[in-house]
Amino acid sequence: MHVYKKSLIFNIGTVVLLVEFLVLVSLGLFYIERFSWEIDRNLEASVRLPGQLMNKQLLKYESVSDIGVMQDLVGNEFLDAMVIGSDGRIYYAFDQSMVGNSLTEYPQQADNLTALIRTDKEIYKPNNVSVISITPLVAFPGAKPFFHVFVKASTHEAKAKKWRIAALFIFGSLFCICLTSAVIIDYTRRRVTRPLRELKQVADALRLDGRGFSFPVDRDDEIGDLAKSFDAMQTAIERTIKELKEANKVISQREQRLAAFIKAMPDIMFVLDMDGRYEDIYTPEETLLYKDTLELKGQLMHEVLPTPSADKFLEIIHECIETGTVQTLEYELPLQTGNTWFEARISRIGDKSEVQGTVWLVRDITYRKDMEQRLTKAKDDAEQVSQRLRELDETKSTLVSSVSHELRTPLTSLLGFSKLILKNFANHFWPLAKDNPKLLTKGSQIVENLNILIHEGNRLTRLINDVLDLNKIEMGYTEWNDQKVHPTELIHMAAQSASGQFDNNPQLELLTQTDEDLPDITVDIDRLLQVLLNLLTNAAKFTAKGSVTLSAHRPRPDTIRFEVSDTGPGIPFHEQERIFEIFHQAGHVGPADDKPNGAGLGLAISRDIINHYHGTIWVESKSGEGATFIIELPLT
Repeated sequence: MHVYKKSLIFNIGTVVLLVEFLVLVSLGLFYIERFSWEIDRNLEASVRLPGQLMNKQLLKYESVSDIGVMQDLVGNEFLDAMVIGSDGRIYYAFDQSMVGNSLTEYPQQADNLTALIRTDKEIYKPNNVSVISITPLVAFPGAKPFFHVFVKASTHEAKAKKWRIAALFIFGSLFCICLTSAVIIDYTRRRVTRPLRELKQVADALRLDGRGFSFPVDRDDEIGDLAKSFDAMQTAIERTIKELKEANKVISQREQRLAAFIKAMPDIMFVLDMDGRYEDIYTPEETLLYKDTLELKGQLMHEVLPTPSADKFLEIIHECIETGTVQTLEYELPLQTGNTWFEARISRIGDKSEVQGTVWLVRDITYRKDMEQRLTKAKDDAEQVSQRLRELDETKSTLVSSVSHELRTPLTSLLGFSKLILKNFANHFWPLAKDNPKLLTKGSQIVENLNILIHEGNRLTRLINDVLDLNKIEMGYTEWNDQKVHPTELIHMAAQSASGQFDNNPQLELLTQTDEDLPDITVDIDRLLQVLLNLLTNAAKFTAKGSVTLSAHRPRPDTIRFEVSDTGPGIPFHEQERIFEIFHQAGHVGPADDKPNGAGLGLAISRDIINHYHGTIWVESKSGEGATFIIELPLT
C-alpha cells in the first residue's frame, strides 16, 4: 500500500475522486433538494386542486366520494376527502358513513380540523406520513365561507420518488466517478505515467552505466518538451561524463607524474593544517626528519620541535595563510646526523576562504651553507688581496707620477740645451767651416745627432705626458671641463688639427661626413678632440694611400656615434680587443717597409676618456680591408 501511495496514478486518481466526489455531492444535494421541492410542490398542488375546482364550481361537492375522480385529481396518494360546513357538519365525504355527522363525533379529526375550518384562508399542512389541504368555499371573493373542502393524501409515494431520485443520483454519480476515473487514470497511464516510467528507465540506465538511449516520445505537449529536455540533458550528461573521464584521466596522469616527481625529489615535503599539525610527510631519507614519519603524523609542531622553532614556524604559517604569498625560511635543527641547515618554501593550500593548510618544501642546504661560509672567507681573503692590490696600484701610480715628474725636469733641460746648442752651432760653426769640407761633414753629423736627440726627447716627453694623463684618469684626478658642443664642430676641429699629417702624403685623403640635425653633446672638448686626433693619427700612420673618413651620425634617438674609417691594411681579429690595452701595439699592420711606433698608450687613454662618459669604443676590421674605429656616446 505504501508503494501505491507513492504512485503518480494513485495520487492523480485520489485527487480526481476527491474532486468528483465534492462536485457530485454538491450537485447531488442541490438537485435532490430541487427535485424534492418539485415533488412536494406537485403533491401540494394536487391536494389543493379539488378545493380550487369546487370553489370555481368546476367540480361537484359529491365528487369527494368518487374515488376515481379524486385519484384522477390527487393521484394514487389520495387517502380521504370531506366537505364540511361552517357548523362542523359533514355534508359530503369519501367515507359515506360519515355524511351527516358532526366532527365532534370523530375526536381524532375534530381536534385538528375544528380550528382549521374557522379560517378564511387555504391551509396546507404536511407531516411525516401525509398532507392535508383545507380550502374555504365562498360564493364570491371576500364572502364568508359556507363550506370547507378537506383533502388528505399520503406522502409515501412522494418519499419513494425522493428515494428513487437520490438512489439514481448516487448510483449515477458512482458510475460517473468510476467511468471518469477509469478514463482519466487510463489516459494518465498512457500519456503521463508510461512516458515517465520510460523516462525513469532511461535515467536508471544513465545512472547505472553512464549511457542512456533516446527517449521514445514524439509529442508536442509538456511531456514531449520534457522528453526533448531530457534528451538534451542526457547528451549534456554524456558529454560531461566523457569530459570528466578525460579530466580524470588527465588528473590521474598528473597524479602519477606528481607521485613520481615527489618520489624522485630529493627534498622533504610536509603538509600541515592551520594549527601546525603534520598531516602528510614525504621524504627521501628518514634521517632528514626530526622524528620517524609515523611518529610525526598527527602531531603538532610544538610536540615535536623546540618551542622557539615551533613558535617561529607557526607564525610563518599564519602569515602565509593571511597573505597567500610563498614564504621562504632558512633554519637549523639538531638531527640524528648532527645539526643540519634547511631551506623551506611554504605555500598556502586553497583560497583564503577555503584554506586547507600549508605545504612545506624543505631542502637540506647544509652543504650550501658550508660553501657559503667558505666563499665568505674566500671573499674576505680576496677583498684583502684586492685592497692590497689597490694599495700597490696607488703606490705604482704615485711612483709613476713621481718618476714622470722627476724625468720631465731634466728632460726639459736636456731639450732646451740641445736646441740651444743646435742654434749656437748653426750660428758659429757653419761660418767657420764653410771652406773646410772635413769640418762640414763633421758638422753635419753633429747637427743630425742633435736633431735625433731633440726628436727622441720630444717623443719621450709625449710618452711621459701620456703616462701622466692615463695615471690621472685612472686615479680620478683629471679635471673635466664639460660644455655643450655640436658634433659637426668637433669633426671640423679634429680635421683641421690632423690636416698636417695628411698634407705630407698626397696619396692619402682626409674626408669628413656628418648627418643633419644632430643634437649638441656635453663633453670636455679637449679630451674628445684628443681621442679623435689619436684615431686620425693612427689611421694616417698605418694607411699608405687611399682615404681616412671622419664621420658623425645618430644611429638611435639616445646615441651619437663617431667613426674613423681608413683604407689601410686592417687589424687582425685577435688584435682587435688587445689594442686598447696599455703599452700594446698591433704588430706589423702598416706598409711592408714600415713598423708601428709609439708607446701603445693612445688607445688606452681614449678608452678611459670614452668610459668616463659611459660610452663605448671598439674597432671593426678585416685584414686587408681597412679598419673602422667606432665611438658611441649616450645623449642623456
